[in-house]
Amino acid sequence: MFPFLGGLTGRHPWLIVWLGAILVALGSLYSLDLMQRLTLAPGWEVPDSGSDVTVRVMRDQLGRDETPVILLFRPRSAELGDADSPAYRAAVEEVLGAVARNADVRSVLSYHGSGDARFRSRDAREVYAIAQLARGSDEGLAAFERLRAQVRSDRVEVLLGGELATYYDIRAQLEIDILRAEVVSFLVLAVLLVWVFGSVVAAMLPLIVGGVTIILSVALLKWFTQFIDVSVYAANVVSMLGLALAIDYALFIVSRFREELARDPDVRASLMTTLRTAGRTVAYSGMTVAASLFCLLMLPQRFFQNMGLAGGISVAGAMLTSILLLPALLALLGHRVNRLALPVLAQRAARQNDGGRWYRFSYFVMRRAWLVLIATLGLLLVLGWPVLHMAIGPADSKSLPLSAQSRQVQDRLEQHFQHADMSPLVVTVHTRGPVQEAAGLAGLHELTRRIRALPGVLAVKGLVSIDDKLELADYELLYAYPEQFAMASETLATYARGEHSVLYVEYAHPHTSPEARELVRAIRAMSPPQGIQAFHVGGFPAFHLDYLESLGKWVPWTILAIVVVIFVLLFFMLGSVLIPLKAVLTNLLSLSATFGALVWMFQDGNLASWLNFTPQGSMDGTILVLIFAAAFGLSIDYEVFLLSRVKEMCQHSQDNQHAVATGIQRSGPIITSAALLIGVVLGAFAMGEVVFMKAMGLGLLLSVIVDATLVRMLLVPATLRLLGHLNWWAPRPLMRLYQRFNMSELDSGSAHGGRENER
Repeated sequence: MFPFLGGLTGRHPWLIVWLGAILVALGSLYSLDLMQRLTLAPGWEVPDSGSDVTVRVMRDQLGRDETPVILLFRPRSAELGDADSPAYRAAVEEVLGAVARNADVRSVLSYHGSGDARFRSRDAREVYAIAQLARGSDEGLAAFERLRAQVRSDRVEVLLGGELATYYDIRAQLEIDILRAEVVSFLVLAVLLVWVFGSVVAAMLPLIVGGVTIILSVALLKWFTQFIDVSVYAANVVSMLGLALAIDYALFIVSRFREELARDPDVRASLMTTLRTAGRTVAYSGMTVAASLFCLLMLPQRFFQNMGLAGGISVAGAMLTSILLLPALLALLGHRVNRLALPVLAQRAARQNDGGRWYRFSYFVMRRAWLVLIATLGLLLVLGWPVLHMAIGPADSKSLPLSAQSRQVQDRLEQHFQHADMSPLVVTVHTRGPVQEAAGLAGLHELTRRIRALPGVLAVKGLVSIDDKLELADYELLYAYPEQFAMASETLATYARGEHSVLYVEYAHPHTSPEARELVRAIRAMSPPQGIQAFHVGGFPAFHLDYLESLGKWVPWTILAIVVVIFVLLFFMLGSVLIPLKAVLTNLLSLSATFGALVWMFQDGNLASWLNFTPQGSMDGTILVLIFAAAFGLSIDYEVFLLSRVKEMCQHSQDNQHAVATGIQRSGPIITSAALLIGVVLGAFAMGEVVFMKAMGLGLLLSVIVDATLVRMLLVPATLRLLGHLNWWAPRPLMRLYQRFNMSELDSGSAHGGRENER
């Protein structure tokens, strides 16, 4: 296939370039409104779990498709007095009166309306209200924007918080972060690429590939929004991975083309060789990275599936642009790829020959293979030590900078209010027959009594708990004639419909605490009382519990799938059993070092002030899963670049050490340059204000640094030296399979011939 691509590109380069330009123009116009088409709902819920069923019952059976928005009030001047003064109350009620008339608002609960002291700060200077906002098809985004524009007052300052406000602020901040990261990375990359290539013309090619990759990937991502809900976070993954891999792949292909051009001035022949070798390696590398990311589709949460899709799109965009559009540009440029060269160009080309610094360093490592192996493994274990006390927790508005309104609201609620945790457990109940009949009420009464008796429960609100003085018989009488009692009809409308009802359980523990999750387990362990078919527990603690249990169940299988897929692909490229095994084990070890560093920083809070984030005392499991999948693929990326060149050298040398040193000499500078450039991209995204992307970018950056230094410079030459002739060994049945489906840089015949020579 690659010789065919080389021939096609050499004959019709302008056709390919014009087709690419048309696609880029159409893709740019098509994807202009991408951010408006991405959903704010991240998709962390576990399908068909108790918390997910509760949400569906509330929406479909009880007609409660709402999301709470917190309105925090602060006086603009001391003249208003405290929260109980008439002037303060009048200013707040003026705002809330307009809010209550908003067609998007279903209900409003406030301090002055309810008298609940939890809505007032300890110093009585601040109060808050909860407005239930209609969610709608856009997750309540449009309604939230209208509400925020409405809450204006000259006497009190109004800040909006809550889950929807947090997601809204995150989306707004991500738009800023993405644009800034792309601009910064492009500017820095332009300078570094000139330094790496020593030629301005050659340096522009990876930037062109990166820009085209982002545009096409974003357009394809928007196309998928027509069929599935795609999270707002997916745009970051497309930009970050697409740009990083495009630079990576373009660097590899342009470097190989210039190397071949120095050997053979025939442009078409050099291009054919480049595509047959480097092009094949890039395609294979793209498959490995994409396969690693696509394994995320095994996880049940839509969020992970979105990230796997976005990652796969970005990898495919980078790979296809690098092996289709880039060769066409190289065919048009020919020897002009070296135009506007800097004086260092000739010196750098000379250093690529055998006997250079990388060659000598490889021999230095191989002569001390056991010492280097033990020392490097020991260092990786030390770096990974913090993983042993890693805690998994949820993300909240603390992921945002202090300037975000939703972040300010959460901070003030935690610091100035007594038990401001308004995240009750939601228990949806399906009774045997209408709820207001005797059997249903008896079942609800028994379930309410059991829940109320659990440790940590403060109150249970529902049909049979509106007044502690009423007994079951009183409720049966009350709901038998709801039209005669205003309280009965109002309560039925609030808590029940048909055979479904809801209980709200208030508890004393923080909603993110293990005690809150234990309370969920205790309620779920109860058997349904007579008169009740089933009940489900939702609310944030239940959602968090379901999320953690889902990770515990599916993540090990996902990791296993990634490892197996990568192992198989590496075997079909290299024809070895031991090298893929070694690659998988060392990559797992290097990733543990990366996770250890992340725990040390983001969980333990080290470098928090320098990196400008607020530590939450735990790690977001979502980030860890994504980093594992992406970093594992990227590390194999470098493994492919290095080992493909080493194997190529092995075909022409009987000396294993010389082949290893020569392969590292040829690929080492490129891998180091690629790591530097991809580090710039990831570092630019780590500069963002949203902690999710900061941790993602920094985690991938650390994995690249560890992989390009400790693994590629030390572990790989040491292990290749120790394995010796076993490097390319495989059992005969597997070797026949490899020769049948050979995916190495060399053609089947040369690969086979090299194998025979080794024997």
